Amino acid sequence: MSKSARLLRPWSAARAARWVLACTVFALGGNPAFAAAASVGLAGKFGDQALLVIDGGAPRTLRIGQTVQGVKLLALSDQQATVEVSGQKMQLGLGAAPLSVGATAAQRTVLFARSNGQFVTECRINGELLRMMVDTGATRITLSREQAQRLGLNLQNGRASAVNTANGTIPATLIDLDKVRVGHIELHNVPALVINTPMPYALLGMSFLQRVNMQHDGDRMTLSPRY
Repeated sequence: MSKSARLLRPWSAARAARWVLACTVFALGGNPAFAAAASVGLAGKFGDQALLVIDGGAPRTLRIGQTVQGVKLLALSDQQATVEVSGQKMQLGLGAAPLSVGATAAQRTVLFARSNGQFVTECRINGELLRMMVDTGATRITLSREQAQRLGLNLQNGRASAVNTANGTIPATLIDLDKVRVGHIELHNVPALVINTPMPYALLGMSFLQRVNMQHDGDRMTLSPRY
């Protein structure tokens, strides 16, 4: 067999796997542990240590100045921690949903509370503008029938339902919204509830909120996309 023929012979599976692993380690700076975290959250605080959940794994304890999985703890208080990941500084609220490291400032949406503590924002449903109030107690996005009609939503294909309130049972319709946009974040096929009673604001419920990262810090709420 010629030298060129030997160079062109097929690799064994084991040899190919070793080559892929070597390239992967090289791309990560020689050590797979240096791969940047994709999400990080503050689960608790023990003295001068923060309890961080990184990429959904087991909680890790860090002191200020320490780095684990590319996450460096910069500051720690009773209710929040400041970390740095890949040169990006992030503030984590205690018990808040983990933040996506990949979300840039341009991708985050920041809401500010009104004097009564409510977060009200302009949203777009299927491209139409609607003012909504954040309500983590609402299972779905909730609209009145009048609001749904103004948006041009088709309720004929919805599913009949009912909602129990202090004033009795209210007829309702379950539908799916094609597009819901809040600031820079747009989600598709979002479940919603249309009720037969007037509402001052539509409710931005958990059918939207549970699909984004949400951090609540005093009168400030930050929403960022999940990856």
